[in-house]
Amino acid sequence: MEETVTLLHGFTLTGESWEELVRNMPAGWRWVTPDVRGHGGAKTAPCTMDDCAADLVALWDHLGVERSHVVGYSMGGRLALHVAVRLPERTRSLLTIGAHPGLDPEAREARRRADEALAQEIERDGIEPFARYWESLPMFAGITRRGPEFAAWLHSLRVSNRPAGLAASLRGMGAGAMEPLWGELGVIHVPTTFVAGDQDSAFIAVALRMAEHVRDWRLRTVPDSGHAAHFEQPEAMAGILADHLRWAAAAAAGTAGSSSTTD
Repeated sequence: MEETVTLLHGFTLTGESWEELVRNMPAGWRWVTPDVRGHGGAKTAPCTMDDCAADLVALWDHLGVERSHVVGYSMGGRLALHVAVRLPERTRSLLTIGAHPGLDPEAREARRRADEALAQEIERDGIEPFARYWESLPMFAGITRRGPEFAAWLHSLRVSNRPAGLAASLRGMGAGAMEPLWGELGVIHVPTTFVAGDQDSAFIAVALRMAEHVRDWRLRTVPDSGHAAHFEQPEAMAGILADHLRWAAAAAAGTAGSSSTTD
């Protein structure tokens, strides 16, 4: 039976955003790409990490999935870390792209206030202007190298969301709202790969800090990419994910020892 890989998208996106990466992956895996709460067709409220984790449990139970590999990007990466910590019995392996497990107290409060301001802006002005603002942030500059057609596709995903949903996501599971997981990362005993673009220095540093708490880890950097590495370099990211899944399979079979490496 094919093993399941659950892919958790970033803020303002939907499960459809993983289509290109999945097309670049080898056969032999079962892909689950849900819309996270507040996005696409998912519920809007309540919108917390715990609620999203409960959604995943219900989905896996419905699909007959006992354990899943969990992959997450940015907001979805924070959710993936939450799942690995709170649902270790359902997590076969973990891979995050540009993710952190929560902010330090001072930064968290500042981020909470900023997220509340963004939530009010979305409710006031609607999705379209917010999406254009979000896409203009420097952290997404690398996406422009993919050309206007790809950028237009991502934009169409973003504007398919509802103002109330994105506002609820910011208020309930934004970086300012999320309860930090730093003190709980030690419970993650599955093969774990932290991924960041080689130009995303802040998240490389976070990955190395997380690695201090996790037993079996790897750090992979994606060449010529920033925060959205799987969009900027999809073939390279597919290779990293395929390698991670092979490593996890070998670990499950008892043929791969512990690993703590950077590339």
